[in-house]
Amino acid sequence: MKTVRSVERAISVLMFIAENPIALGLSEISRNVGLDKATTLRLIATLEKEGLIRQEPHSRRYILGPSIASLINPLHTDIRRICKPHMEQLVQSTGETVCLMVRRGLEHVIAEAVSAQYELCMAPNVGSTAPIYAGASGKCFLAFLSDEEADQIIKATKLKAVTKDTITNPQSYRRQLIKVRRQGYAISQGEIHPGGAAVSAPIFDRSGQIVAAVDLRGPQLCLDRIKLNQLAPLVVKCADAISEDQGFGRQFSEAQ
Repeated sequence: MKTVRSVERAISVLMFIAENPIALGLSEISRNVGLDKATTLRLIATLEKEGLIRQEPHSRRYILGPSIASLINPLHTDIRRICKPHMEQLVQSTGETVCLMVRRGLEHVIAEAVSAQYELCMAPNVGSTAPIYAGASGKCFLAFLSDEEADQIIKATKLKAVTKDTITNPQSYRRQLIKVRRQGYAISQGEIHPGGAAVSAPIFDRSGQIVAAVDLRGPQLCLDRIKLNQLAPLVVKCADAISEDQGFGRQFSEAQ
């Protein structure tokens, strides 16, 4: 059966962008998919019109777009189903809001959430995004990627500030990643939302790749650094249980 060449080409462009952790320029895309720039630009324009890719306004480079979520979300159905009971248990034991964070290109997105029930709790919006490097969950993602991929993301994003408390110095950020990798969790205060705080732990698939993170969050007034570190072992335990349910056998050492 004959295939449609233009569709094949569009898919090759989309797949190349999806497989790379950094934003890509037109020349790089056209060179790697083996097409001239004019053809590549037409395919990009079509994919961009449908929201499957988007151009970053500051760099004019291309990343996955918002419509890709409609294709990605079904792939996260199993992990959401696995996570929900563990997340509900964590909310019951801590009284704080718990989110499931998944990666989408150079962002992380809330794929699932169980809200706390007290008045000052932070109410998360499923589907909301933040830069992949930002906050506790961002540090979890980068800490458990390869050093090469983490460095690519740091260079591509330049750790652009989300708030005044976002860590933007590459050296300081890399030191944070070493600490996160050692202790098995990350904490943040005000790095994505002013006045917000979080502790996050990684979730691994059967092959040992990080696929998501459990993020416990609340107002900074209630969650100072001492409290976040006290809650960390429960968050790590929740993330480990989810990883085990996905076939991952490794156990983190007790969170410090």
